[in-house]
Amino acid sequence: MSIIIASPDSLRTQVEAATGGAATVLYDDQGYPSLMHIIPKFRYEDLGLDATFGTGVATAFLKGNSELSEIFIGQYQAQIHDGRAVSLPGRDPSTYVNYDQARDACTAKGTGWHMMSMHEWAAIALWCHAQGFIPRGNTDWGRAHDATHEMGRRQDGGTAGVNDNGAARILAGSGPASWRHDNSMGGIADLVGNVWEWQHGMKLVDGQILVTEDNSWDLAETDWTALDQYISNEADVPTLQNTAATVTDAGISTTWDTLTKASGYTESQLLQRLLISPADVSMQGRLYVNTSGERMPRRGGYWADGSYAGLGALDLTNARSYAYSIIGFRPAFAL
Repeated sequence: MSIIIASPDSLRTQVEAATGGAATVLYDDQGYPSLMHIIPKFRYEDLGLDATFGTGVATAFLKGNSELSEIFIGQYQAQIHDGRAVSLPGRDPSTYVNYDQARDACTAKGTGWHMMSMHEWAAIALWCHAQGFIPRGNTDWGRAHDATHEMGRRQDGGTAGVNDNGAARILAGSGPASWRHDNSMGGIADLVGNVWEWQHGMKLVDGQILVTEDNSWDLAETDWTALDQYISNEADVPTLQNTAATVTDAGISTTWDTLTKASGYTESQLLQRLLISPADVSMQGRLYVNTSGERMPRRGGYWADGSYAGLGALDLTNARSYAYSIIGFRPAFAL
C-alpha cells in the first residue's frame, strides 16, 4: 500500500487537533500531503429524509461486496503538482483539465485514491440537507450572490463582485465557514460555485444513463451499468424517460428539482440517490444536458452562476476531452 494513514506527524497532528479529528492529512506515493475530511459510514434511514431513498448503507460506502467504514474527501478543490492532485488551502485550483486528466491526476497518487465520485457528492449533499445546513460559495465573482458580505480571495487579485471579467476563482478554502459543507472551517470547502467539479462514476451516451451501481471507482467504464433511464431532448425540454432518447446536439437546461419525467416513467431509486432524478428533496442548482454522444458529469456550478450553482447543479453537456477555466475537480480516498 502506497499510503500510510495512521502514523502521526506534526502536520497531521495539527490538522486533527484543529478540527477535532474531522479532518486529517494523507500522503500520496510521492509524499505530497492532502488535507482530507473524513465522512463516516451512514445509512439512508439515519438521515430522516423521504422514504423514496430507501434504507441501507449509502452507496458512497459500498464497493463491490465490501462496506467502507469511512471515505476521505479532499477539503479543497485540487491543484495538480508533479502530475498528482493535491488538496491544500490557499491554492489556485487547477483548471483547463479534461475529465481523463483529472481522473488520472487522482489515481496517480496510489492505491485508494480516485476522483470524487457521483456517489460521494450525493451522499454529502444529502447529509447537508439532513443537517439543515446548505453551504453557500463563490457564485458572484468572488462572493456569495445570496450573502454578498461573504467573500474569498480571488486568485487574480480582483475585488469580489466588482471585477466581473476574467477568471474569478478564489484561492481554495479562502471563503468563510458557511462555504463549507458543515459550516465549520474543518469542513469541505467550495462545493458550491468557484469551479465546476468533474465527477466519476456516471456518464450519458446518446441520452442513456450509465453508472457504477456503487462507489467502485476502479471499475472499468466498459463494465458500468447501462440503465433503462434516458434523458431526452423533448422540444428543448430535458425529460427523463424509459425509452431511447431524442438525440439532439444542443445544450438545454432546467432547474434541477423540476426536471420533467415522462408520463408513465419508471423511477430508478439509484438515480434518486445519486441526485440525478429529483426526489422529495429540493437541491438548488440547474441541470444542463446535451443528449448527443458521450457526456461526462460535473457538479456544483462556478463563480458567476448565482442561484444556478448549488449542490444539485449538474452539467451533462461536455465531452470528456473538454477543458476550460471554469472546470476543476477534487480528490478522494478510501480503502
